[in-house]
Amino acid sequence: MSGEAVKTIGFMPRRPDIDRAAFRTYYETRHAPLAAPLFPFRRYRRNHLTDAAIEPGFDCIAEFWIGSLDELGSVMAGEAGDTMRADEPNFMDQPRIFPVRADPVATGSDTGRTMALLRRDGGDPDTLARTARQAGAGLDLLAPLGARPAPFDAILRCEGEPPPLPAGWTAALTVTVEAHETDPATLRG
Repeated sequence: MSGEAVKTIGFMPRRPDIDRAAFRTYYETRHAPLAAPLFPFRRYRRNHLTDAAIEPGFDCIAEFWIGSLDELGSVMAGEAGDTMRADEPNFMDQPRIFPVRADPVATGSDTGRTMALLRRDGGDPDTLARTARQAGAGLDLLAPLGARPAPFDAILRCEGEPPPLPAGWTAALTVTVEAHETDPATLRG
């Protein structure tokens, strides 16, 4: 990946009338291939929840790396955004899609299958970042994109059990995911 990139994350919910397997199949065989040539992504990864018993209000944590938020806004305001929004109702519950900005502060495990979705209750982000680095975990601090507050304050990614969290941080939800990353050679960015 050349140059700096901004990372955004979307919490993607399926339509209520389809199951998680159908959602994943459509996302991976239709929607992601549709998006790859339209957006200037540097990286594009979808993390599909694997535990059918967990219903957190989303089914995939999608990660997008792009040159800037302005660039993303321009693309979303144009024909590419229209194309993607027209496809989303085929498998997503559009009103419940939740985008956030992600600030990667620890880049240990970029591919771990465990994602702990954290809430901050007075905890220090620097202490959390040190904890993640010591555990070899990845850590993204989250911020809202738009008026709605982010549903979580951070995502810690690791293999297996997450490390003990420092004071002031709690795991609101821990999920196991199956990651699908688009081949960077096929991306426009």
